[in-house]
Amino acid sequence: MFYEITSKRTIVDNKGNDKTISEKFLINGIELFSEAEVKGYELYNNENDIVAIKRSNIYEFANNRRNEDDKIFLITIESMFIDDDGNEKSMAYVVGLFAHNIDEANSVAKNYMSQGMNDMTLIAIKKTKIVDLI
Repeated sequence: MFYEITSKRTIVDNKGNDKTISEKFLINGIELFSEAEVKGYELYNNENDIVAIKRSNIYEFANNRRNEDDKIFLITIESMFIDDDGNEKSMAYVVGLFAHNIDEANSVAKNYMSQGMNDMTLIAIKKTKIVDLI
């Protein structure tokens, strides 16, 4: 299960002034909100504040980060299938992926969808402000 946390911390800018920055992170492999909070504080050795925690609607990640320049994108996919009664049904879900830009994200999305057994349609690609997957 993925959790999204928002962390705020104070840094000193180039002019020597205090500046509060807000960052979003995804945390994977935990079950409880409290675990997400603990991991969030560990990011900056308790020198930050966790101001929001929510369960993410991400189903899975399509690929791994190759380098620090890769951004996190979310794709929404609609999967068509036939149920046990012979009726056509659809299900939409969100998949995360790492890419350098929108064109690369589209390529990764197409590759991901080609591995599926059901008919899939790419509904949306969205670049996020999420800094990292932990």
